[in-house]
Amino acid sequence: MDIREKYRRFRTWQKASRTYSVKDTSTHRCNNCDHEFTGNYCPVCGQKATWGRITWASVRENVMLLWGMESHSMPYTLYQLMLRPGYLIGEYISGRRQVSYPPVKMLFVVAVVYAIIKQLLGIEIEPLTAKEEKIKFIVIVINWLKANPGWGMMTLTIFLIIPTWFFFRFAPRYPRHSLPESFFIQIFMSSLMLICLLLSEISEVLMLLIPFYYYITYRQLFGYRFWGTTWRLLLSLIIWFTVIAMLAVTIILFSDTQTYHSLFDQGGVVGVVGYFLVFLGPIAAILFIGYWISRMSEKRRNKAK
Repeated sequence: MDIREKYRRFRTWQKASRTYSVKDTSTHRCNNCDHEFTGNYCPVCGQKATWGRITWASVRENVMLLWGMESHSMPYTLYQLMLRPGYLIGEYISGRRQVSYPPVKMLFVVAVVYAIIKQLLGIEIEPLTAKEEKIKFIVIVINWLKANPGWGMMTLTIFLIIPTWFFFRFAPRYPRHSLPESFFIQIFMSSLMLICLLLSEISEVLMLLIPFYYYITYRQLFGYRFWGTTWRLLLSLIIWFTVIAMLAVTIILFSDTQTYHSLFDQGGVVGVVGYFLVFLGPIAAILFIGYWISRMSEKRRNKAK
């Protein structure tokens, strides 16, 4: 088998990794509700057909369940997340959730494993110290993000929910995705980013996996080509960085008593509103321009069909 054929099969697997067939055609009687049925699960109460008396296999299953290893669903989901991230996320948000490990639960299991591996490797998390009083709260937040990788990564990626919704709203694949779906997209990305950060401990060059995976994921998920994916993703990251910078600057400025009184006492409501418009005005403009361009490109696609 030559390289082209192997790549063709890999691409076929990426787009449709799993098919279903009924393997168990024998009749079972549910040990929970006493219903007689055919298949792997009871249609009345949902209990698994093979569940009966407690055995050593039951002990193993429960221990594996704690770490997301039941039926190999979490390792398989992470495997797919590394090799076909956009297609996996697309299947999940479109309703094919049975073979995917719950993404929020997966994120926190990955975060625990991430912390354990860093401890085993002897990588210590050195807390920052604030030399100036006005950046003290910023330092506290940064230390919290570093000490809680699961919550920290989720906190950072949720700022991409709104930009993703605006710029990829009219995508060729999975159009009209909702804000809750965008939330789960970023939860999957949080797990993937933690894996990339862990790999970067081996070599800093592997930090390049982060932009690489965001590009690959968004291209597979939304179906835009190179430039369509690239400019939308870049604008999303610009919005993400601007919002975080706005929050940081706001905290620093309002930590300074003199600045606080200058805005509220002298400028009043107008001064405060003006301050936020400096940041929010360009953000809103970029969001709606990107939204409008995406909508126009969708109309051109529909006319071309």
